[in-house]
Amino acid sequence: MKGMTIATLGPEGTFSHEAALKFNGDSTILFQKTVWDVFDAVNRNNAEMGVVPLENSVSGSVGLTLDALMEFNLEIVGEAILQVRHHLAGLGSLKTIRTLYVQQHTYEQCEKFIRENLAHAELKITGSNADSAKSISGVSDTSVAAVVPSLAIPVYKLHEIKSGIQDHAFNTTRFIAISKTPNSCSIHGRNKDDSSNNHRTSLAVHPFEGKSADKPGVLYGMLGSFAKRSINLTKIESRPSKGKLGDYIFFIDIEGNSNDNKIKEAVAEIEKDMSVKVLGSYPRAY
Repeated sequence: MKGMTIATLGPEGTFSHEAALKFNGDSTILFQKTVWDVFDAVNRNNAEMGVVPLENSVSGSVGLTLDALMEFNLEIVGEAILQVRHHLAGLGSLKTIRTLYVQQHTYEQCEKFIRENLAHAELKITGSNADSAKSISGVSDTSVAAVVPSLAIPVYKLHEIKSGIQDHAFNTTRFIAISKTPNSCSIHGRNKDDSSNNHRTSLAVHPFEGKSADKPGVLYGMLGSFAKRSINLTKIESRPSKGKLGDYIFFIDIEGNSNDNKIKEAVAEIEKDMSVKVLGSYPRAY
């Protein structure tokens, strides 16, 4: 969809920026400070779509995104997989670097390289990869460096010292597109198979307090509702509900569309004992 506005995490040059362009390269990008701000921008109709990270193959799920999916009545309308490559940028060398700017999750994904090659450097944790890049942009000091994504190098006119310093070659991040309008996702340059078999449905399941939360076999029963209908689960994890200790919400991804009869039946069965929120059905990227 040309001319649309996409809200995503900024500033310019982040992996989120790159993912937003992957969803729609002809869009206007509205940069936001936090995941919450991205959801809020879509909710207030300041953007037709939002793009946020959901999970990384190394560091796991993004808790702020899961929380926002529960708080806002927005739907997941698409997903994109982005290979994560981190680069060391600056004017010096591994031996001259004394200060390294790096975002927290980026540090976790490059920890081995930093430990083995830059143990002598002081770490400055930044709020985003773009902030790391901005910290050394225009600086002539050879003792400072930053870990940045490839998009940030031309944007901030940086010099690359070493490319691909992430600890894991298959480091990938799954991004989701959120919208008020189902099926509003237009992935630029990709032919989508809209058949149900190529869809994923995301659910949030919360056992009713006092009725099923402490019931033996509650998780087994929920999984059984999918298993006996041959519905394949691609992900399941629990996250604290922000209520009492031990109260959890299950985030589940299943293959298929929420309009499929067998998925409707499974959800209806689970809803007898639990609250179910359908977070969206959308074409699978893997």
